[in-house]
Amino acid sequence: MDTQQSATLLSVGEAARELSRSTEQVRRYLREGRLSGRRMGGQWFIDQAALSAFRDDLREQPTFLDRVRTADKLPPLDAVIGIGRGGGSNIGQGKDAYRRAFWWRR
Repeated sequence: MDTQQSATLLSVGEAARELSRSTEQVRRYLREGRLSGRRMGGQWFIDQAALSAFRDDLREQPTFLDRVRTADKLPPLDAVIGIGRGGGSNIGQGKDAYRRAFWWRR
């Protein structure tokens, strides 16, 4: 391997430091094909350009917290307990209806 080629190749440890990930996570990216690299002598090496492209793709992906809607946009329990639907709810009527439906359980 010539010196110019070795200057652009990074080890898994170096790639992990640049991505702020663990070495095992970088190896997982390589095994899954998400990050391109090559094996030489039983070790993975990643091209600097491939790592830069991969890092840019990681930044563009929305994180879990970006995908979660905030509570002010999603009423937390309205759909679960039936508030805000129709003419309102009467807990007493619901309790009586439950007792009538499951009288046999007593």
